[in-house]
Amino acid sequence: MEENWILKTPDGHTIYGIKNTTGSAKRAVFIVHGLTGHMYEYQHKRAADHFEEDYDVYRFNLYDGREGGRALVDCTISTHADDLNVVLKKFSGSYDKVFLIGHSYGGTTVMVANPKKVAAVSLWDPSYDLRGIQREFKKSYIEMGDYYQINWGTSYLIGRAMYDEAGSLGVAACKNLSREFEARIQVVLAGDGYYVGKPYSYDSFGIGSKRDIVAGTAHCFYEGKSCDDLLAKTQAWFESF
Repeated sequence: MEENWILKTPDGHTIYGIKNTTGSAKRAVFIVHGLTGHMYEYQHKRAADHFEEDYDVYRFNLYDGREGGRALVDCTISTHADDLNVVLKKFSGSYDKVFLIGHSYGGTTVMVANPKKVAAVSLWDPSYDLRGIQREFKKSYIEMGDYYQINWGTSYLIGRAMYDEAGSLGVAACKNLSREFEARIQVVLAGDGYYVGKPYSYDSFGIGSKRDIVAGTAHCFYEGKSCDDLLAKTQAWFESF
């Protein structure tokens, strides 16, 4: 069963979310989408349906066109992290165990938030060394005054503050995030994606962490049965706690 929920932030914005529940779960999963993403994406909806029988599953938009929602151009990774902690403070206290999923920039959001009393996290093809990404794909970022236009086939607009904060998260900063993170980390990489060829991710320096690879898929796990494999690997990780 899906239940819509609304939550006010301390700075006066509104977070819109969905809870999947059977009404009896003692464990919860919170899902954090990536940059330009949203809670209705295929992999997040699939995860909500997959985990609903044994977990309450919370999805929410980090920006939303409805009344009071944040605009992406006004957001930073820190804003996203703060909002994640607001959601966790509101909803996580009634559960015996809490787990997080973060996709792409959502993985970075989880790491920056570093929430307390979380059993484990699963980061799906997470954004790592964001400074390096900006340098490698610099032609995709077009400066426009106080904003940057990102061209990924379609174009998106982010604020300079988001761009600058991402640019501060190089290898050393991401390594520190891993070392300071309190929960156990699983990284699940897309076998045909960008990050699978890189030597490090957030699992590289976290204690008791794990890395898995889903073959035959790109960044969003849309291809073939890859999402089934992704969810199976994530569930196995969560069930080990």
